[in-house]
Amino acid sequence: HSGVCLPPESWRGQEMRDFVARWAKRRPFLVIVLMASYSAQSLLITASKQGGGFAYDASSAVLLAEVLKLVFAVAMLTPEGRAATKPSVACLAFAVPAVLYTAQNRLVFEALRRLTPPEYQLLNNMKLFTTSVVYRVAIKRQMSLLQWLALLLLGLGMTVATQPSVAEGFGEGPSASDQDSGRGSWLMGLAIMFAVSWCSAAAGVLNEWLIKRSADVLEANVWLYLFGSIACCWQLVCSPGSFERLLRLEGFSLLTWLVVLCNAVLGQSIAFLFRYADSIVKLYAVCAAMAFTTLMSVFFFGFEVRFHMVAGYAVSAISMCLYYVPPEALLAKDSDLVSGTWGARQKQNGGKAE
Repeated sequence: HSGVCLPPESWRGQEMRDFVARWAKRRPFLVIVLMASYSAQSLLITASKQGGGFAYDASSAVLLAEVLKLVFAVAMLTPEGRAATKPSVACLAFAVPAVLYTAQNRLVFEALRRLTPPEYQLLNNMKLFTTSVVYRVAIKRQMSLLQWLALLLLGLGMTVATQPSVAEGFGEGPSASDQDSGRGSWLMGLAIMFAVSWCSAAAGVLNEWLIKRSADVLEANVWLYLFGSIACCWQLVCSPGSFERLLRLEGFSLLTWLVVLCNAVLGQSIAFLFRYADSIVKLYAVCAAMAFTTLMSVFFFGFEVRFHMVAGYAVSAISMCLYYVPPEALLAKDSDLVSGTWGARQKQNGGKAE
């Protein structure tokens, strides 16, 4: 110990780094944060719509969220870590998921412009299948047949959960033209969500692979959000008048800043989840967020809860049990599970189920 007293700012920074390091390794905490921020994101974006559109520029909101993520990642690095963070050929790999994430975040605004929150969550189920396929091919992690069936059951359960809202998404206008317009808007939302699902799968799995190979998740985030900010700036350049609207913060309100903050928190929670868990954990956390979003839509948007929703979410819960519960426990007798003697019997039988 050198005996040199650090300034109060350094002590506070170290305390914050210790706090994040301590809680970021706890999967339940990360899952809860992801669920809350994911649900809040779609609800806040929907609440910020005015007359079917946004008073603010969505690209500006995405850019500010990326910059906020970058500032947090840099601030959380130790002084030594910031000094050691230098450009290299390896860091260029983060440009790929950064661009994909930027495209996804921008497309989410366009999707929610045309879809209700439950419809958005329904079509978001495509991520379950695209992420599973990309995860298996890219990460090359083998999964059992039971786990594949669990993922299939998860997709079916979540589809059933919000199936009634799809019919409502076509709209019921007083004329045939209004109905066709509503159907056309929903189909465009469907096409956007198809693109979002593949962007999310490719970006998420690649980002997980890069983060797990990095020495520090915060350093990995610096490069990811740096390239993400550059991609957002390029998007604004390609849109005439966007920079002027950004400088004036045109249309920005408290809801808009909450959207930006929520997007930033969501990005950080996903990064730490990739570090200490995997993409499949993220899938189940997102599905739990879908149920919470539907519940919140009842209070904020007057959405009606139906039996199919409850049944679908129950099926999804069963899917989670099938995926994560050890096969030996699934084959154990109910009397052993109730009495709590299953673990002892497993040890006596050498880990084999009766």
